[in-house]
Amino acid sequence: MKNNIILFGILSLLVVGTYFFQEKRVEKELKDSRLKSSLIVEDIVKLDLPNVKAQKKDGQWLDGETLLSFNTFKQIEKKFSEIMKIKDISGDWKSFSRQNFTFKVNGEDWAIGDLSLDKQSFYIQREGKIYLAAIEGESHHLTTDGNEIAEIKLNELLGLLSKRKDELKELQLFRYFPNLPIDQIVIASDGDLPFELNLLSNTTNPAPIQGIEVHSNLKNKFMSLLTQATLKEIRPSTEKNRFKKISEINFINQNHKLKWELWLKSQNSADAIIIEPVSKKTFLMVGGTLKVFFVRLQDYWDKKVIPQKYFQSFSEIQVQFIQGDKSEELTIENKEPLKFIPKKFKIDSEKMEQLTQMIFNLGARDQAERVSILTKAEKKQLLSGNHLIIRVMDQELVLWRKTEELIVANVTQGFKAHFTLLDEKFLGTFEDMLK
Repeated sequence: MKNNIILFGILSLLVVGTYFFQEKRVEKELKDSRLKSSLIVEDIVKLDLPNVKAQKKDGQWLDGETLLSFNTFKQIEKKFSEIMKIKDISGDWKSFSRQNFTFKVNGEDWAIGDLSLDKQSFYIQREGKIYLAAIEGESHHLTTDGNEIAEIKLNELLGLLSKRKDELKELQLFRYFPNLPIDQIVIASDGDLPFELNLLSNTTNPAPIQGIEVHSNLKNKFMSLLTQATLKEIRPSTEKNRFKKISEINFINQNHKLKWELWLKSQNSADAIIIEPVSKKTFLMVGGTLKVFFVRLQDYWDKKVIPQKYFQSFSEIQVQFIQGDKSEELTIENKEPLKFIPKKFKIDSEKMEQLTQMIFNLGARDQAERVSILTKAEKKQLLSGNHLIIRVMDQELVLWRKTEELIVANVTQGFKAHFTLLDEKFLGTFEDMLK
């Protein structure tokens, strides 16, 4: 036994040693080889393109006072880093550049010329030196002809570098506030009570009701909404260009506060503007991109019928259905689609599929539209009434069909999950699904 432990220790040391001395060496050699082949290894801070003169400052690209698209210039930087030298070329540049495209990188003169005869590389000039080069990395265009890939990648780069200035303007609102304080967020919309998101502690105020948890990553959830806010143009701020404030977001951290106010532009227009009151920056916004101002508190909660911490992955599970004097124990196999195996009754598979989407948090029904507290009176009413009871994963669920919604009450946890149902034929009863 002792010898086995010693041998295992020696083997472990050999494996670790092999990784550090062999794998790391190969990794370094590949990195060194790539650096030798790369035509651009330095940080790019200035680009003179046909339609803009772009300067990088504090991580942002600007043409004078115009903020340029962060995402587009990130693509350009990536494409430049993927240009690999194949070999040096001697000769007259005119012989390789019937399609001559000139620009400057960090003040140096560059030019892109023609494709090579085999169309697998292209000619590029840097400060008078000519190279045959190719672009590594993936293309965003699909093709069935592998011989076209090199040309497609080159055309993608030329397309990015040739964009007009108006195409290169930054349209994501949050990019205009590079030091946005996002430790805490307070959202107040007209007609609703304000609520707070604490992105540091991953909590909301008010807190979720009993049995419900906050979304597992509030920051990602909030940022996914924030990045959607898209502007049409920046406008001078005047009292005349606003009609009614309909919502506001307050961004807060320990050292800084900042507010965005959302206003209707006028009484007769659905156009919306966002104003930052201190700087008086005013942005005319694209309709349909302002969801971040109107998402409800509960949309930052995890509104599953079976809370994630109680949900069990399964290959096969038993589910008990009870209503009145009828009962059934159903076996559900975790397949695609789910397979239902009853003991006594026949299954209405379509309706059972709808139900299991809700109780197992699947597909479009993985979240309830809203949740509410299950009061003691409601619990007593449901358990004493003629409702379908489902027992699964140590949770007792009761279905309560109303005119325009189905309520799935999690009696074990003490909350009601509300689902809007457009299918009037889905009654949520035992007889509805088990014949």
